[in-house]
Amino acid sequence: MGNPIPLQRPRTSFVRRIVYDPQRKDKEDTITQIKLQHKKKPTYDGPLYLDITFYMQPPASMSYKKKCFLYKMPHFKKPDLSNLIKWVEDCMEQAGILANDSRIFSINAKKIYDEYPRTEFTLTREGHEKEK
Repeated sequence: MGNPIPLQRPRTSFVRRIVYDPQRKDKEDTITQIKLQHKKKPTYDGPLYLDITFYMQPPASMSYKKKCFLYKMPHFKKPDLSNLIKWVEDCMEQAGILANDSRIFSINAKKIYDEYPRTEFTLTREGHEKEK
């Protein structure tokens, strides 16, 4: 639940000369949510198919009528789809669902408008039934 988050690059502090992750807290929260949903199932291995949908909230400044028209329509503004996918792959890997995100051989992804912002994904092992 919540707004989909795009992955940002690590930042550098020139004063302290360190590299840090500006999304550390958000990543920890997402990893915790994924772990709770995955429970104690084993790590997925082998070729995996990822089907992912990002539900984006319309701008608050928009009228109710325009918002209703936008629901289920494609979202083609920032953030870009590739960074959103990278965020989910990173969090799944760190949560222990994937041994490595290179296991994903195919991705079907889309961004659409919805009243309730969230990210929904399904991992499918080739030749097995879908597992959320």
